[in-house]
Amino acid sequence: MARPKTGEQGAPEKMQEAFWMLLEQKPYAQITISDVTRLSGLNRSAFYYHYSNIPELADDAIAAIYDDPDINAFIAHIIRQDEGIDAIRNYAIANITSPQRIASIRKLALIAGPHGSTGLANQLKAHVIEIWLATLGRNMATLNPGQRIMLEFASSGILGVLAKAPEAFTPENIEWLSSSVLPTIVAQLINSLKDNGSTSAQSSRAVTA
Repeated sequence: MARPKTGEQGAPEKMQEAFWMLLEQKPYAQITISDVTRLSGLNRSAFYYHYSNIPELADDAIAAIYDDPDINAFIAHIIRQDEGIDAIRNYAIANITSPQRIASIRKLALIAGPHGSTGLANQLKAHVIEIWLATLGRNMATLNPGQRIMLEFASSGILGVLAKAPEAFTPENIEWLSSSVLPTIVAQLINSLKDNGSTSAQSSRAVTA
């Protein structure tokens, strides 16, 4: 198969772009190889040269998002407390509204939203949890049952927000969210996992104070 010219999208990139466009139009379970080849302008031979099925294409497309250092930094920054809550809020205002970040967050929203699937949403949740635990220097195996419940609660909440990202992440809403108690609550919940749970009650009292 001929190599693409410099600056030209290769077949995998064209099919990944088609995948995201299709995920905006229809549920993941309804996307077909014919849909991808039609929208990407490629034939079935090109598809099968790179992928065996739609799940393989989806994994490749989603991996590109998970490998984006800006997105990983954004997920990690949600729970950063070492710079203070004002720094978290300023980061949110300055970074979420950038065109590149909005495009990436929109793709996360497609995964978590109604056109995604349980498998894709669980994969995204696992990625969020992995980044948070790495940021805290913790391992899932060392968490107690209460901490695991708290992690499940916080990560599910973030997925719920991401699912509404296209409507929720307007400049006005971001300004409001950054000034609300939400960033503080999420950061304190996750940062309570740094120890064996002895400060969880203190964190809860601090949030409600």
